[in-house]
Amino acid sequence: MNRLVTAWLLVSILSLAGVSAFEPIYERAPINYFETEPDTKLTRLFAEAEERGILSEGSDREILHELLELLEVPVESQILVFSKTSAQNSRISPRTPRAVYFSDDAYIGWVQGGEMEAVSFDKKLGVVFHLIELTSREEGKPPKLARDRSCLNCHAGSSNGGMPGVMVRSVYPQESGLPLFQAGSFHTRQDSPIDERWGGWYVTGEVEECSHLGNTLAEAEGRSAEMTLKPLSTEPVDSLDGFFNTEPYLNGGRSDVLALMMLEHQVGVHNILVEANLTTQNALYRHREMQKAFGEPLDAPLSETNVRILDRLAEKVLKQMLYVDEFALPGGVEGGEAFQTAFQANERKSDEGRSLKDFRLYERLMKYRCSHLIYSEAFADLPDAIRPQILEKLHSILTEPTAWPDFAHLSESERGHILTILTETLPDLPEVWAR
Repeated sequence: MNRLVTAWLLVSILSLAGVSAFEPIYERAPINYFETEPDTKLTRLFAEAEERGILSEGSDREILHELLELLEVPVESQILVFSKTSAQNSRISPRTPRAVYFSDDAYIGWVQGGEMEAVSFDKKLGVVFHLIELTSREEGKPPKLARDRSCLNCHAGSSNGGMPGVMVRSVYPQESGLPLFQAGSFHTRQDSPIDERWGGWYVTGEVEECSHLGNTLAEAEGRSAEMTLKPLSTEPVDSLDGFFNTEPYLNGGRSDVLALMMLEHQVGVHNILVEANLTTQNALYRHREMQKAFGEPLDAPLSETNVRILDRLAEKVLKQMLYVDEFALPGGVEGGEAFQTAFQANERKSDEGRSLKDFRLYERLMKYRCSHLIYSEAFADLPDAIRPQILEKLHSILTEPTAWPDFAHLSESERGHILTILTETLPDLPEVWAR
């Protein structure tokens, strides 16, 4: 059967199964993003909140604090964004920034007088977005948890490859917090130059020998893209207490530069893990539908095309997780010790005391460049068709470096330490790791 006929048959089969080639894959079977009830750490918590009597008493700030404790999200991860780049723009300004908190498995945003925004992870759906409706909560009851399709207008756009994902944007904010749209913006990742990062964000701490767009307002010059940048301080900032009233915020006047850099790394890794999850599910579904159509065994090996898709996906995941193309810092990074301590509270140490959460903070962020999100829910929940493949490739990268030139940034010593850390701390490794 030639390729044209095979392709036509595939389209016909999937159409009969109710699949549109024009829908994004997360809207199609087997994922059915908005028709599927999510099952995440957040939804499980809210399902039992009223019965347990949690998240029901106190001010919005106290509810936020309680939620972070229940989700094991450290208060010290707080970063503050004052640009109007959220669903709650009317409440955000340089005087009332939005607070973002995160852990290895969740992201929580909060705006004074507004709602909480939550991101958590589901085995089938990948990433799920919720609003926690503080402004309409009934006395003595937990706030309602709501999903809204409009979240994906931004969170499944071209910057995320059409997949649901988290974003970190850097803009040129005016005094109101509204971005100067004509000046453009940046989607920040771990490979972004420092001088493009953190426009519209408050930053405490310093990246040596680098300027950035944090703590800065922009003023338009006419209707052109020309503008004047107005730093709120000409020196690195240790506390934001002099910039606005910081008392409402759980971690006061801190928006740590290390937390910002870690957020950028995590967002990149989480997004590629979601892509790997959903794409693998979609490939397996297509494979089963083809097997059914031709009356062949459903457990037959994947086609060469699907094998190549998963192979490329696995390598794409590893390039993100192993910090390929990470922006090289010219000097050091100075942030607060509180975030480092909180971030490392759940670290998994090797017998020699090494951890994937060990910071380096000179020339690069981490000492051992393998993402700590290898322990995350999003990684653990990858389908069986791709998770072992990623781990087998990772073992090969660490033990046969000449076969993997794209990962030559890892020295022999660093590869050896990563190999030992994972061997001693990550369960359910493929057999190749035991050799």
